[in-house]
Amino acid sequence: MTFNWTPYEWSCGRRLVRFWRRQNVSNMENSQQVECGFEPIDYYNQTTYLVVSCIYWRERNDYFITSVDCIYLLEGLIGVQFTVEEKNRIRRNLEGFRPLTVSKCKADCADFFKLIMGFPHPKPRNIEKDVKVFAWKTLPHALRKIIRKY
Repeated sequence: MTFNWTPYEWSCGRRLVRFWRRQNVSNMENSQQVECGFEPIDYYNQTTYLVVSCIYWRERNDYFITSVDCIYLLEGLIGVQFTVEEKNRIRRNLEGFRPLTVSKCKADCADFFKLIMGFPHPKPRNIEKDVKVFAWKTLPHALRKIIRKY
């Protein structure tokens, strides 16, 4: 998701990424396996799919996903809506992936904070407060870690 961005995506600072899930049931092992896929989508082609933002942080020359989008994505892939307690537990479990806290009060990330807060729907945040972001490259590992628990 970090390659071949369009000029529009570069100017916005984000790429919208659509995820989907397919659940396979193995009768021989009586187990279930969730398979997921993803693809970039056009800003004008947004529907009710599971869509998150891959956000480019210019000063760090790297790509990130917010903790809000990460939890939203997990809910969609697992097919459940987490309680507040579950979301808090997931956030603690994701701490091992070394998120960065983006705040309007920190000089080194204030511009990135403004970028995140300024995005239109689908918004990668809930309210205007500090937000944790994870490097996009850690997303597959984070998803596997949490999904294994469900």
